[in-house]
Amino acid sequence: MKNIIKYIPLALLVLFIFACGEGDKVPGKYLSKDKMSSIMTDMSIADAYSNELQVQQNTTYSPNYDSVRQEKVKIYYKQILDLHKVTVHEFMDSYRYYESHPSRLKEVLEMVQNNISTRKQKLGNPIEENAPVRYRLKSIFPYADSVILVPRMDTMRPFVKRQQ
Repeated sequence: MKNIIKYIPLALLVLFIFACGEGDKVPGKYLSKDKMSSIMTDMSIADAYSNELQVQQNTTYSPNYDSVRQEKVKIYYKQILDLHKVTVHEFMDSYRYYESHPSRLKEVLEMVQNNISTRKQKLGNPIEENAPVRYRLKSIFPYADSVILVPRMDTMRPFVKRQQ
């Protein structure tokens, strides 16, 4: 009995060392923080894009307005997952994992926020001289996209798969 009592502190120390080791790493079967933040960044942009699209179309509110928008967003989400070569099942498993670990989810969401703010900074001020013509016109004429014939950029539909 005395021998067992001697080894209890040693066993606790070993347990403590293994419990604290690699606590920041995500298990291999889940998406990494970088990949998850990249996917969630694209999904946030898809949400904003679908909202902006509805506003540009000047649609009045109807009972199925939200359901139509949600269906479009689901299509965008599927395209985003395809572009990142991730299945819906893998994404949902990883998302549940991050939900069950709030500190890691917070890190991922902070990365998403940083990614979006970095992209916004790269766009610059739309009124600047070096901004594309349609952005400069939009500051003067809010409906310039639909009235003035200006060539549209390829990024107008950012999540549509390109034919190869």
